[in-house]
Amino acid sequence: MSGSTRALAVALAAVLGLTLLAAPSSAGAPSYLSPQAAVAAPRKDAGDALLERIRRIPIVTRASEAAHSPRGTRFFRITVAVPVDYSDPTGPTFGLRVNLLHRGFDRPTVVETSGYRLWDDPYRAEVTRLVDGNQLDIEHRFFSPSLPAHADWATQLTIRQVADDHHRVVTAFRHLYDGRWLSTGDSKGGMAATYYRRFYPTDVNATIAYVAPDDVVDDVDAYPGFLAKVGGPRLAGCRNRLVALQRRMLAERGWFRGRLARFSSAKHLSWDYVGSLDRGFEASVVDMYFAFWQYWGVRACKDVPVARRMSRGQVWRYAGSVEPWGNLSDQRRYFSLPYHYQAASQIGGPQPFEGRLHDLLDYPGADTPANILPPGMRPATYDADAMVDIDSWVRTRARRMIFVDGQYDPWSAEPFRCGTDGAERACRRMVVPHGTHGAVVAELPRRQRLEAVRLIRRWAGVGGVRGRTTPSYDGSAPWDGALDDRYRDWAANGRRRGGIL
Repeated sequence: MSGSTRALAVALAAVLGLTLLAAPSSAGAPSYLSPQAAVAAPRKDAGDALLERIRRIPIVTRASEAAHSPRGTRFFRITVAVPVDYSDPTGPTFGLRVNLLHRGFDRPTVVETSGYRLWDDPYRAEVTRLVDGNQLDIEHRFFSPSLPAHADWATQLTIRQVADDHHRVVTAFRHLYDGRWLSTGDSKGGMAATYYRRFYPTDVNATIAYVAPDDVVDDVDAYPGFLAKVGGPRLAGCRNRLVALQRRMLAERGWFRGRLARFSSAKHLSWDYVGSLDRGFEASVVDMYFAFWQYWGVRACKDVPVARRMSRGQVWRYAGSVEPWGNLSDQRRYFSLPYHYQAASQIGGPQPFEGRLHDLLDYPGADTPANILPPGMRPATYDADAMVDIDSWVRTRARRMIFVDGQYDPWSAEPFRCGTDGAERACRRMVVPHGTHGAVVAELPRRQRLEAVRLIRRWAGVGGVRGRTTPSYDGSAPWDGALDDRYRDWAANGRRRGGIL
């Protein structure tokens, strides 16, 4: 989100040898904070009976079992048929990818709404580990390859159509697992889990949504004010050093833009989506501040350098360590096109934080949900009622829901709130102190952490404070070089072709 995704941060952390989202270590930590078990050969049930049962589910069109999965599980890659448009249920269908991690028929099942593409490899989300359950991951429609051949984005890429996908898949797999079900998701996946629960409140017993923003009124934007003061007076020096780095790059634009041009040539990156390499450079510099607080946060403040003491090369390398320089290139942005369209049409998003940079910007205010779409998809009509409906439901009717946020995560500037009677409905918002966009239950203060674990396990019907957990992430696979050409086609020619938008 905002160009960055949690998956990209995880990948960056791996490159830098860091652990961005690790649960804090402490002496005497509860056993459920144990790390994930090593990958091992899967345990086979009798013959291939489970695989055959999956293949017999009416909406399943393809299913295969992976060679390896976490110990004690079996992992299946599945494609299901879903309507292109649920208002025409007898109309054409398309293939939606689903991953299933089977733990046991006697275990609860966790449905994870990815919000983006699926991860190709098996893993267990935090909620799944807490309840030692099965896990069903659902790819978000319009993220390649779960993409209709002939798409009408305005009517088919809506929060209700996505919720309908989730309902269709969960209903079908309930014939396989008839125990209790929970839903979860991170970031945009947490948003999708919330939307799904609003339209199908009884499909699952409870929902745990991580770092999910609620942009209920998009023309009243809380993000710039949040980012101007994030961390309060204690972190003013950190904020000032970050802004000084941004100003240094913008003031010496020629050198840094030239470095980005050479970098792009070497990495085969293009910048048509944002309009030009110069626009991409400026947007990358502006976005760096947001990305720092989203992924790195207070623990990295001590390492933010003083701009005037650094060479240009050192500034370039540091900025690229905060947010990779190619993150806003075509090769990344086209990958996220469905998110950008939803932000512009329904779910909203932040205004860029430019308050202390205006005198150095050539394209102020360019990186907004309304402006971020490529030319062929503009303008997208904004549905102002969509998020008002979701927000009202959460505040007044949502039951058995936990929203986990990071205190310093910019996306927590506009959080979901459970309302004045939330406690009566077992709807809670819990905030990780100093947390980032990687906030998880394992990082909550002890009392809240134990309360969350008890609730989650009780809702799953397993009771007690046992099980294991590990930091989770939002299910969006890092860009791997494969870009569906249809995205470029729609981006350039969508409105001129007619019927697409």
